[in-house]
Amino acid sequence: MSNKTIFYSVILIALIATGCKEKPKAEKAVAQKPNILFLFTDDQRAGTIEAMHKYGVKTPNMDKLVENGTSFTNSYILGATTAAVCSPSRAMLMTGRHYFNIEPNVYAQFAFPKEEKGKSDLLTFPEYFKANGYETFATGKQHNGEIWLERGFNQIKSAFLGGMTTHFGTKVKDYTPETGWSATYQDKEKFSSEVFADAAVGFLDSYKEKDPFLMYVAFTAPHDPRTAPQEFHDMYPTEDMKVPENFMPEHPFEIADDRIRDEVLAPFPRTEAIIQKEISDYYAMITATDAQIGRVLKALKASGQAENTIIVFAGDNGLALGQHGLLGKQNVYEHSVGVPLIFCGPNIPKNQKTDALAYLHDVFPTLCGLTGLEIPKSIQTEDLTPVIKGEKKEVRNSMLYAYNSWPGDLLNKNRKHNPGGGHRAVRKGDYKLIVSAKHEVFTYQLFNVKEDSWELNNLIDDEKFKTIKDDLMSELQILIDETGDPAELDKNEFGLFDDIEAYNFKKK
Repeated sequence: MSNKTIFYSVILIALIATGCKEKPKAEKAVAQKPNILFLFTDDQRAGTIEAMHKYGVKTPNMDKLVENGTSFTNSYILGATTAAVCSPSRAMLMTGRHYFNIEPNVYAQFAFPKEEKGKSDLLTFPEYFKANGYETFATGKQHNGEIWLERGFNQIKSAFLGGMTTHFGTKVKDYTPETGWSATYQDKEKFSSEVFADAAVGFLDSYKEKDPFLMYVAFTAPHDPRTAPQEFHDMYPTEDMKVPENFMPEHPFEIADDRIRDEVLAPFPRTEAIIQKEISDYYAMITATDAQIGRVLKALKASGQAENTIIVFAGDNGLALGQHGLLGKQNVYEHSVGVPLIFCGPNIPKNQKTDALAYLHDVFPTLCGLTGLEIPKSIQTEDLTPVIKGEKKEVRNSMLYAYNSWPGDLLNKNRKHNPGGGHRAVRKGDYKLIVSAKHEVFTYQLFNVKEDSWELNNLIDDEKFKTIKDDLMSELQILIDETGDPAELDKNEFGLFDDIEAYNFKKK
């Protein structure tokens, strides 16, 4: 063999060897794309994680997420236009859009005929990540119908399709594109959070694919009925529960939906003993769910994927539980719009807390930012990635909060819950202005929420704060216009009920 032949043979062998080595590198790059684990609780308000130092709830596993990630201490939902606040909240989370710009048949399915429930072409984040190579899995509460689920998830295990249910014997269903929906089944011996954790752990234990995964794990706790396993109730003796500083026997003025289902779970006027029992049961539900979150996190670590997984922990809305004389979440006080929001994972700073204003429905664009995906044009909210990475202090300097009764409720001649009325609020800096409209009465409240987090000291009549009030009123109108909110601040009940017949969907 000539020297020339030997030379070209060596080059050829080197090229082949290089090609063989490059292939595993490409596979490794795909495998290293970050997984996503989204942990979602139902009715868990901000501050109910022990590491956030407000309410004293025992949450060792949520505490680990705080320690290992970046927490938003001013994280909120925008609000709702139905007493089932969690449904529009989840619709906003899924789409990254304000509820004013989401079809009502998605978040108010009770008002629509069966064939219209959930029909929507709006892009959801599971659908988007699925289209970008993610294996998508869901378990737990799904409150916006089956259509988004079928489009967004490759696998669904133990899904509860609805708003609220018993926590022992939760009726659930499974789905895959190949088999369709299973028959409904239930386990009457297991607490709901354990059922959903079982499904999540099962997915992690069996996952062998090279594609990254997105897991959506949505618990139905701590939503009532607040019936945790007894061992967790035993951790919170009723007599030891501290009544909140803004406890009131009744709300000081008439508001929207002030006798809705959530509010008549306890009699009026509220007593301290009743509220202590409500709080005790609520904390038990949170701690019981925290234990199941611990199981999921343990399975994630055992899978070898923990270091390459973005974990998001959040709640869908808050809850009053005696604050301002209320029990529910049909208002825009801090206790009802504030939610926990934590991001953990690769390149996310650990044990960091930021006071940047954040919405729950910022999650969609933020996951895009953290994974390097382009943010879809349909998104209407903000990517929090620059805040998480320390590149920006904030992505917005003001926030809108909105709640009003479902206009169609006024068509029900047998109504008992005093429907009608609404609230609009704006936060800018340390100050928050709430405008409440019920019938022909407008009520204004101005709070310094940094100094007065319990929202007790109304500054609205103090002339020293007139400039702040005027500025916030202007900002509120700007945000209403920007978001597509139909509220008109100069009309009784914001003009939201001027054409209630338009909401008679079932008769159309």
